[in-house]
Amino acid sequence: MKARELIRYSAGLLRGRRARTMMICILPLGAELFFRFAEAAAYSLLLYYGGTEPIRLFGGSSPVQLAVAVICTLLRWITAAPLTYAAAERLYSVTSDPPYRLRRTFSQSLLKKRTLRRSISALLWTKVLGLLALAPAVFFGVTAYGVLGGKTGPLEVFLGVNAVFLCMASAYIWLSLKLSFTAVPYLLVRFPGKTAFRTVLYSVGFMSGRKRVMIRLIALYLPRLLTVAGLPSALTGLKTAYSLATDIFIKEDEYLETDRADSGLGKAADAGKISSRKKRSLQTAADKA
Repeated sequence: MKARELIRYSAGLLRGRRARTMMICILPLGAELFFRFAEAAAYSLLLYYGGTEPIRLFGGSSPVQLAVAVICTLLRWITAAPLTYAAAERLYSVTSDPPYRLRRTFSQSLLKKRTLRRSISALLWTKVLGLLALAPAVFFGVTAYGVLGGKTGPLEVFLGVNAVFLCMASAYIWLSLKLSFTAVPYLLVRFPGKTAFRTVLYSVGFMSGRKRVMIRLIALYLPRLLTVAGLPSALTGLKTAYSLATDIFIKEDEYLETDRADSGLGKAADAGKISSRKKRSLQTAADKA
C-alpha cells in the first residue's frame, strides 16, 4: 500500500468537510497541551513562591510536585482519551465504505458512558503494556552503563556489549509495540463489541507487517507537522489517511478469512460471513486506495 495514494485519496474524502474535521482532530492535541502547560505553570509557581530549587523538579522529591504531576496526568488521560475516540469515530464516517452514518453528535459520542469507559480503559492498558515492554530496555541500558562505566576488562566488555545489544533489541520491541497501539482508537470504533483489553491485544497482531505504512505517513507529513501554521491541516490529513488505511487493512483481513473459509481451511473467531458480492466490493475498495 502506497502512502502517497492514501494521502491523495483521503484528501478527496475530506473535500467539503475539512474545516469541521480539522477542529475535531486537533482537540485531543489541544487537551494534551493544555494540561502540559498547566503542569509547567504549577511548577513555575513552586519555584517562585515555594522556594523550591530548580534541580529538585528533576528528582521528584517534593510531595507537592508529585501531586501536581499525578493530577495533571490523570486529567490529561481522562480528557484526551474520549476526544481521541470521538475523533476516530468522526473519521470513520469520512473514510468508511460503505459510508458509516453517525447516530449521534460529537458531544453525545464524547459524553457517552461506554465511550468514556472503553477509551480510558484502552489508554490505561496501552500505558501498562508499554511500561512492561520498556522495562527490559531500561534494565539492560542501566546494566550496560554500570558495566562499561567501571573497569573494562575482557569479561566486562563482553557483558557490556551484550547488554547494549539487548537494550537496543528491547527498545525496538517497545517502539514497535507503541506503533501498533496507534491503531487502538480506530479499532475501538470498528469493533464496538470488543472489550478495551482485547482491542489493545488485537492491535498488536493487526498491525504486524503494517507499521511501515504509519511510518511513511508520518515521514511525509513531518515537515508540516513541525510548523505551527501547517500543524492543524497536516494532523488532520495524517489521521484521515491512517483511518483509511485501517479500513483497508480490516477489509483485507475479512477477505482473507472469507477466502480461507471458502477453501475449507477454517475461519477465525472474529470473522463474519461475507457474500461473494461483498467480497468483490471489499477487494475493489482496497484496490482503489
